[in-house]
Amino acid sequence: MANGDISYANIPDANWWTIRDLLKKKVPSVISASYISSALNIGEPSANNLLGPLRKLGLIDESFKPTELAYDWRDDEKYPEVCKKIFEAQYPEEVRDLFHTADADPARLTSWFMNKARCGEGTAKKYTRLYLLLIKADPSGATNTAVKKEVKPSQQSTNKPLQKKPIQSVEKNPSRNTEIKQAPPHDLTQPSLHSRLFNASPELHINIQLHISPESSADQIDKIFESMAKHLKGFSR
Repeated sequence: MANGDISYANIPDANWWTIRDLLKKKVPSVISASYISSALNIGEPSANNLLGPLRKLGLIDESFKPTELAYDWRDDEKYPEVCKKIFEAQYPEEVRDLFHTADADPARLTSWFMNKARCGEGTAKKYTRLYLLLIKADPSGATNTAVKKEVKPSQQSTNKPLQKKPIQSVEKNPSRNTEIKQAPPHDLTQPSLHSRLFNASPELHINIQLHISPESSADQIDKIFESMAKHLKGFSR
């Protein structure tokens, strides 16, 4: 019992559908802990925890043999009627009157189980899931559960369209734009600066200072200028 004198059956959805599918293929003579352990690929201690709820729901008897209800449970046409029988046998009229549709509020239903069974929220949520599964009484629930398992969060994220980054507009502000002026084409008829610098003939300027003694005679001065004219003749153009 769940921390009190009232408890309810608890079978996870996946185990519910897996065991039902196994009975569709072949009903074993005994549904033991070893059978559940091998069928669900779980340890025997965990398998033992499922035997009690199966007995409580009336699917196996005290000898772990499948009941007539188990045979009807595996039949899709009889499945809704089986769920109705289990639902009415397992839960008191109060909760069935308060939460009688498949769209019942899970949070409120969980709160009800917590108060009546004096259990924790985790256990109450497990009770709620089986309660709603029985109300739905939908034999195609196994298919819906398998589809949910196949869609992983990583796959969902890859299907999202890529978000394009917004293209930033360039503000046209004449005051900030730098105008690049193109240099005028070179006039081929004019000599370039390089040719003017390196092809032009150098010009030579000579400054001559004469210091003539006041004591020199006129003949001596004439001879000096005559000699200068003779030696500097080669520099004239």
